[in-house]
Amino acid sequence: MLNSFLHPGLVLIFGAFLTPLLSKRVRSPYAVLLTASALFICLTSSPGHYGSISLFGYEITPLVRVDSLSLLFAYVFCIVGLIGMIYCYHIDDWLQHLAGLMYCGSALGVVFAADILSFYLFWEMLAFSAVLLIWAQRSKQAVKAGYRYIMVHVFSGLMVFAGMMLYITSIGSVEFTNLTRYSNEPFFWLILLGVMLCAAVPPLNAWLPDAYPSATIYGSVFLSAFTTKSAVYALIRAFPGTELLIYFGAIMAIYGVIYATMENNLRRLLSYHIISQVGYMVCGVGLGTAMALDGSSAHAFAHIIYKGLLFMSAGAVIYATGKEKISELGGFYRYSPIVALFFFVGGLSISGLPLTSGFVSKAVTISASAEIHNSFAYLLLNLATTGTFLSIVLKMGYYTFFSEPRTDYRSSPIPANMSIAMAFASALCIVIGCFPGVFYKLLPYPIEYKPYTLQHILDTLGLFAFTGLVFSTFLKKLKPKPVLNLDTDWFYRKVGFVFVRGLNKTVVPAEYNYVGVAYRWLMDRVTIPFGERVSSFEHRVVYPLADLLARRLRILSDVIGIIQNGKIQDYATYMILSLFLVLVAYLIIGG
Repeated sequence: MLNSFLHPGLVLIFGAFLTPLLSKRVRSPYAVLLTASALFICLTSSPGHYGSISLFGYEITPLVRVDSLSLLFAYVFCIVGLIGMIYCYHIDDWLQHLAGLMYCGSALGVVFAADILSFYLFWEMLAFSAVLLIWAQRSKQAVKAGYRYIMVHVFSGLMVFAGMMLYITSIGSVEFTNLTRYSNEPFFWLILLGVMLCAAVPPLNAWLPDAYPSATIYGSVFLSAFTTKSAVYALIRAFPGTELLIYFGAIMAIYGVIYATMENNLRRLLSYHIISQVGYMVCGVGLGTAMALDGSSAHAFAHIIYKGLLFMSAGAVIYATGKEKISELGGFYRYSPIVALFFFVGGLSISGLPLTSGFVSKAVTISASAEIHNSFAYLLLNLATTGTFLSIVLKMGYYTFFSEPRTDYRSSPIPANMSIAMAFASALCIVIGCFPGVFYKLLPYPIEYKPYTLQHILDTLGLFAFTGLVFSTFLKKLKPKPVLNLDTDWFYRKVGFVFVRGLNKTVVPAEYNYVGVAYRWLMDRVTIPFGERVSSFEHRVVYPLADLLARRLRILSDVIGIIQNGKIQDYATYMILSLFLVLVAYLIIGG
């Protein structure tokens, strides 16, 4: 409780620590109830500023900021947290429940943070809980991916921390707010770099498609939602109108689509589309107008839901078949038409089909770029829309669900709770698309945009028709192939390999031949002789002295034992004798 505000993030974080103590029968309902409670708290929260604390002589107030922007992200974080807990209801793994609840709670902490210290604290917790989700897979690949993930995000945290300390010392404030007026200060760029890294802005993006497919199919649902969208929130809050983000965002949108089109792994393909879709949001932040910021916020909300739906659909396929490569699938529609239906709802939503959430969210940012006549952003974002429809709906959808099976795989039924979670997300995708006016009222700025114009609908359908024609023409060329696609991580992995190899050829031999020899000489000539002399001194002086002292103390104790015999008349005699001796001494000295 922070001055009449119950923080939903803290409810989830502290509640998460009970999960290891609960049985499976209790743990899953508990996790669902906890996320539902967090959603209820957010829905009933009133805008305002709450909480204060004294730290190192500073009065930090407020600690919590509740406004339309933070509430929008909080709503969708709680919704996807609830959906994710329903999706993994059947599993018996306390680590995934604990990490999922902490992850969601940390994301809520980020969006409600009013001061930069709280922001940084929850920012680091976000990375820690994400790594737990990756390691919950308990495989060698997951362990390696988790270490790479944490190394990247430690670097991000260091950038944010360094910028935060410079910000506090330079400005004398801890408020986490719009920083664009300080764009000439080093702390501005340090914090921006740290946030951009977590947003997976190329070339600092390879951690995402490396880590997310390495987690469990349940962990991937949570991972798809929180880290990059928390970074988008931070960009909207602190860096609106930073022009550089226009170009990074537009390039992201195309970059992710290109790699997704070449990808063969279900979850890696979807991971690259996270990069692409976050590009729309980053571009909107760079455009900086109220409409563009609304577009980034709306697209983040919609994206979290339909991307979660796509990861759940892919997870259902993996759960049922044990296959994750598209080249090993085909014809899955025959085994589970309901999963195919849910997948295409998510796929058409991310592509922006009318009557889906993507249609009413993605178009806001694209229209904002047209409104300020930024042809670069407008062109690349529209091209990315085409690539999204091509790579997810057509390529992934066709070769996973409708093409002839390319391996002799078997399919197992999926648990009912997984279908319920996908149905929940599918319904939200359609409801948002059908009632954009209600959805737009949640956005941080007033908006008059009308998505359902005849021109917009015809343009979208025409774009999809053209993309379908291209796909049918190049059907064989786009067939998934079991190949390894190199990303930007190849360069810094190669640099790291060359660096380590250089160390092995130079520093290691030098250390062995020179430092090691010097160390051996120091041990032989100084340390060992000195130790021998100290040992000799102990045996010749210290030990005999200790024995002598012990004997004298024993004699003294025997004398004291004789004196203290418990007889009162003896004590009286000692006192009289002592007084007599004192008196004699006084007379002698005084005389």
